[in-house]
Amino acid sequence: MSVISTVTMPKWGMEMVEGEIAEWHVSEGDTIAAGDDLVDVETSKIVNTVSAPVGGVVRRLLASAGEVIAVGRVLAVIAPADTPAEEIEQYLAGQAAPVPSSAQKPADTAPEPAPAKVQDSPAAAAPPAPVAASLAGAEDDSGVAATPVARRVAREQGINLTRVSASGRHGRVTLADIEAALQAAGRQLAKPHSAARPDLGPPPRDDSAVAASPVARRLARELGVSLLDCRASGRHGRVSKADVEAASGRSSATPGARPAPDREVAARVEARPLSGMRRTIAARLQASKREAPHFRVQAEVEVDGLLAVREQLNRQYSEAKVSLNDLLVKACACALVAVPGVNVQFDGDTVQQFADADIAVAVALDEGLITPIVRGANRKGVLAISNEIRDLATRAKLGTLRPEEFQGGSFSVSNLGMYGIDQFDAIINSPQGAILAAGTAQQRPVVRQGELAVATVLTLSLSSDHRIIDGALAARFLSALRGFLENPATMLA
Repeated sequence: MSVISTVTMPKWGMEMVEGEIAEWHVSEGDTIAAGDDLVDVETSKIVNTVSAPVGGVVRRLLASAGEVIAVGRVLAVIAPADTPAEEIEQYLAGQAAPVPSSAQKPADTAPEPAPAKVQDSPAAAAPPAPVAASLAGAEDDSGVAATPVARRVAREQGINLTRVSASGRHGRVTLADIEAALQAAGRQLAKPHSAARPDLGPPPRDDSAVAASPVARRLARELGVSLLDCRASGRHGRVSKADVEAASGRSSATPGARPAPDREVAARVEARPLSGMRRTIAARLQASKREAPHFRVQAEVEVDGLLAVREQLNRQYSEAKVSLNDLLVKACACALVAVPGVNVQFDGDTVQQFADADIAVAVALDEGLITPIVRGANRKGVLAISNEIRDLATRAKLGTLRPEEFQGGSFSVSNLGMYGIDQFDAIINSPQGAILAAGTAQQRPVVRQGELAVATVLTLSLSSDHRIIDGALAARFLSALRGFLENPATMLA
């Protein structure tokens, strides 16, 4: 019996349950070596590349670009070239992880030929023309910031990334930049087979966010029914198989009944599917808002003394760039140690009490929000916290964080003060028990000992999960936090 190996959807981090196929680097029939890049997978936070565990021939690709696959599902089959197709099908049938229905054949029928892959397209199969001299070069371009796809295409096309103008986020070279450079040099990048297909009309509406049973989703795909057009009569408000069949019956009974959208209106509307990160953010925040009974307590804190300490630190240490947010994280860490009942996670059944303050700091990205974590912030000084937050934020924006650097945490801090926001309410980052929202520090009139004065005031809003944190406990935490902020020497000692 031949040696058959499978490549499955990996699990990068405890919270990962699925990944989206971004791009395949191989096609069926390709001969590969162990360690070769197989496929780019986009998770809710990062894009990683899955490598080949063994060498051999790619015999099956069981997922398409843009498809969302559960962790553990089979993505590809690697086997020797002389392995019979029937043997591969039998092997797949015996796998514990389910495979797509297209790979599961009845025992009494011969396997259908595999669908045509990218190499069947004449445009894709043709070797690339020699790159223009203006794009080639011997310089080392390994230090040029570029997306994984852009770097791979540049390598295939013989393009030196130092010769390409970058327009991507944070100065990265993107695939669009590669295509623009080739066009300027009189070349055209070959389009994938899917782009060369005849016009089939407008793309289908994205229904990936609709809750549906796996059977209903597969049936909708086979019948060409959008889950957006289906009733949701199944358990937990999901679309069921019967709902899909009913929608299919309605569309076939009244062909062409849906009026075509007005062209002028359609021209002003751009339909964009949600990215994997945006879908995950939507699902997590909706679940947190639905399951965790939020309540909020607020406090106004005078931070003139804190700002003076910040200025002194930055003046005394030339390498320091301490921000008000860095000091806020340190103060939260001290308050979490003083009031440990807030330093918790809750999964619906069990409360996990943390000894150290692992504080997640919200960082805004173009695609959404990510919360890298400062581990053990209570044991670190302000300068160490400042440098770590700056490093985590930079790598978050470049998409190079490791899963353990943004998953978990016992408490979150979200600061919108740099946008001039006075105050706001934040949604709890489940399974954490609380999140602090900080607005801008601004001068306001205050009354001290019966006399009017001016002070720099910061408004803080603490959102807590009332299942595990009561009002008195939240108030004690916010009171402790105010004490550390208004008397910074007590947290820097």
